[in-house]
Amino acid sequence: MKKILILTVIVIVLLNIPKHISNAVKNDKDLTTVVNESLPSNSTLIRPEQPLSTKPFQLYDLNNDGIDEVIVNYKLKTKEQPSQFGAIVLKKENDEWENIWETKSQGVVLDYSGLADITRDGTKEYVFGVTIGASAGSHLYIYKWVNNSLKKVADVNYHKMEIISNNNIGIAVWQRFIADTYFVNVLSWDGNKLVHDEELYYDYYPIIEKYLYEKLSEMDAWFYWYTLADAQIKANLFEKAEKSIQNGIAIVRELGFSEEVEKFNKLKVILETKKRSN
Repeated sequence: MKKILILTVIVIVLLNIPKHISNAVKNDKDLTTVVNESLPSNSTLIRPEQPLSTKPFQLYDLNNDGIDEVIVNYKLKTKEQPSQFGAIVLKKENDEWENIWETKSQGVVLDYSGLADITRDGTKEYVFGVTIGASAGSHLYIYKWVNNSLKKVADVNYHKMEIISNNNIGIAVWQRFIADTYFVNVLSWDGNKLVHDEELYYDYYPIIEKYLYEKLSEMDAWFYWYTLADAQIKANLFEKAEKSIQNGIAIVRELGFSEEVEKFNKLKVILETKKRSN
């Protein structure tokens, strides 16, 4: 009797599931089927490392027609490294999903796959980054919707990367110098290309400073002072940059590193030139 009562309750619940929820579940299943059928042979869906929690496929209305396109990420199964990572855009036309765009890039990790309004025109671009290797770093591609397809409008090499989306959109690009220290640039769109953005750099500088001061607390190495001075010059923090250069020169002179002394001297010239121009 108890089992019959439980079964009756289950049937009643199932019969009273709202229609929109039932349709949503069905649509999700249908979309998953479409995505899987769109994959090239010998490939599998893959999640990017960034942004966190990104699924293997994303929905976004790239052309502002009120209907979402589907961006699918996959990895080709290969016996040898490097692997090949790809992205496909599916567009719905007359109730049929069509593959309208695809890109592939060799690498070891799909580092980034996401959407951001890099060009600041109100419509997000597709951002695709693949790690080539520990030494070579990663390559970032930015694609914009143009004439019913995605067109590459910019690309940049990086070892670490962060998309800044506070008041203005920008890209913080970290490029390795020595060991775990980096030259950092902050880029934004000037209407035609990515360029250095002094205002965004100044706002982002505390993150760079915090990272390098933590490293310096562990090891008083010249290359940390060198990249810190570089960051301070870019942020127009000239007094801080002078002190960082002095600290770095003291270390390399004590070690007898003549080439590194020359590096700091060149950095001093850059500092003095920028001071005069401001």
